[in-house]
Amino acid sequence: MRRRVDTALAQAQVNLVERLLDRRGSLPDPDELKSLARREQGVMTPTSQMRALRELEPPDADEGFAVVERVPFERAPREGRTGVLVGAAALRSPGWTSAIGQAAADAPHLLFDWQPDGSPDSLAEEAALLSDTVRGSVEVAVCPHRGGAPTCWCRPPLPGLALVFARAHDVDPARSVLVGTSTAHRTLAIALGSRYVPAT
Repeated sequence: MRRRVDTALAQAQVNLVERLLDRRGSLPDPDELKSLARREQGVMTPTSQMRALRELEPPDADEGFAVVERVPFERAPREGRTGVLVGAAALRSPGWTSAIGQAAADAPHLLFDWQPDGSPDSLAEEAALLSDTVRGSVEVAVCPHRGGAPTCWCRPPLPGLALVFARAHDVDPARSVLVGTSTAHRTLAIALGSRYVPAT
């Protein structure tokens, strides 16, 4: 008998980022990630992981196995509190206050965005607006890396920024809320197991 764990791409991405954080405590930048992927087992760039999953040939009974048992991947429950993840674009939507109101006001909040060549300072106005609305802390994170095929693990919907925040604040993503406006935000929420609240 051959046993195969069926792991969706989004869950494999979470696993890889968690492994990077276990080993290094932080996310490497694109150049460092590329170098690490060449020399460290189990480290991959996003595009390499996507290609590996595309090219994977699952074991089949035709290969001589008596039985091929497919086991769905299940993430083990983790300890942690509720957090709130807020896509910066949500604060430019008319329904953002209602959406934010569906999350725990006293929870730690992450305000995140992808802005090539940007920095957390570029979200100072949005962070101040959010801080005036909620009681919990507000942290800001920006992926500053260029467009095209992803070369980092922090560009949404990749889970890097959210998982770094979760570790720093003892947050369980599966108990958390993601407030967003886009398909990328919804995709990230699904990968993390978070409840998605559209800011419309």
